[in-house]
Amino acid sequence: MSANQNTVNVTFRNHVIPDENASRKAGRPIFHDMEVCDLSFPANRQTKATYPAHDAEPNATRESIAAGGSVVTYAQLYNKQYLAFKDGNAQPLSGTPLSEAPFLKEGKRRELKALGVHTVEQLASLDGTPLKQLGMGGRELKNQAQAYLDNAAGSADVTNLAAQVAALTQQLTEERRLREEFMQSGKPVKGADAPADEPEQQDDEQPNPDEEEEQDHGIPPTVEEIEAMDDEALKVYIAKETGSRPRGNPNHETLVAAAKELAMVD
Repeated sequence: MSANQNTVNVTFRNHVIPDENASRKAGRPIFHDMEVCDLSFPANRQTKATYPAHDAEPNATRESIAAGGSVVTYAQLYNKQYLAFKDGNAQPLSGTPLSEAPFLKEGKRRELKALGVHTVEQLASLDGTPLKQLGMGGRELKNQAQAYLDNAAGSADVTNLAAQVAALTQQLTEERRLREEFMQSGKPVKGADAPADEPEQQDDEQPNPDEEEEQDHGIPPTVEEIEAMDDEALKVYIAKETGSRPRGNPNHETLVAAAKELAMVD
């Protein structure tokens, strides 16, 4: 049996097992504790199972071995819940609690929990007979849960992109500042290691500051031109504006956003 970790209810506990042989020898009841893993599924009262916590979970083990790994036990697969059980703490849910779903009223949350539905992911995963257990309006609740998860995923992508752009912008700003300080302090004299009696020929070689400034700060590209650039062209433009190429391997969206920031276009 296998299930997505966000759509299964997992509980670890100690199961007491009588030891008949030891009991006969001792003349009194002898019991042993076994750590077990109880699995149940939302809105499904028929499908429940209990396994020794340190037995191999078939599907996770098969995937692990196929990838060159080893056996994966129930305790390893559901490690957060198992560690909480060992520490004597409440075993955490895997997913977004129903309390975070703004489209649910408190009465409906309680109804869902009574059916074993504890997270938004579990609600979104319901189908077939379990979905029918929700009664009238169940399909709408499922769709609302899926829409909530999709919107949250989109928000996370936007947040991650904004963080990448901010980091790259900070890097470019710092490099531009260092470059300006370097230009203001003057470049090292060419031929510093040459003999003292040889005059330095710098007049013809030294670039005109005005020309360099004009080259570095010409007409900035338009939004359309920036969006038409590939990654390499964007990196070249950023290097031209800041004096160095972006560090690491930022994605295309991050490079576009940084280039627009430098060109001061939206």
